[in-house]
Amino acid sequence: MTVAAQRTRRRQQRGETRAQILQAAQQLLQERSFRELSVDALMSRTGHTRTVFYRHFDDVPAMMLALIAEVGAELVVLGEEWKSAEHTSPAEARARLALFVDFHVRNGRLIRAVVEAAHHDELVQQAYEGMFEGFVDLTARAIRQRVDAGEVEPIDADEVARALIWMLTGYLVDRLGGDERADPERVLDTVSTIWTRTLFPSAAGQ
Repeated sequence: MTVAAQRTRRRQQRGETRAQILQAAQQLLQERSFRELSVDALMSRTGHTRTVFYRHFDDVPAMMLALIAEVGAELVVLGEEWKSAEHTSPAEARARLALFVDFHVRNGRLIRAVVEAAHHDELVQQAYEGMFEGFVDLTARAIRQRVDAGEVEPIDADEVARALIWMLTGYLVDRLGGDERADPERVLDTVSTIWTRTLFPSAAGQ
């Protein structure tokens, strides 16, 4: 095997090991809280030693940042659905919210762990807030479009959007990120009601 081939193989093995660690972390966080996560428990699932963990990550918060990057990639795709939100209807808004609910059904416990980690690490907090900041901007833009079109009475688009997004994410983590999960359809009905009554007042009264 050539030197170049050996280097390529080592990079592949390193990438595979890193992926194993992140996968094991996601599995553990489906079962326990962030406070209960330890390097020993994590690496016992991978078959590797603590030393191997520290070859890939400086510490547990650094690993959480890598998990946020992976989950955030899915949110980027979801965000594409929100870019046309200024031209929408209550039914279309509900469909977009359904995507958000589904995301938390699948990732709620991990997002809860990220929230817990954010209380202890400033970089994790910044990364977590960054996951959803784009949705605040997109929602604010949609509100301004509706205000300009006379479909909503003048309101502070930026602050209303921030309130809607952070209430939404907090509520979804609370209801879908714990041991006892609420019925996703009931959760969707709840968030749809809030958004409809805020952004589609005429429809809410029908």
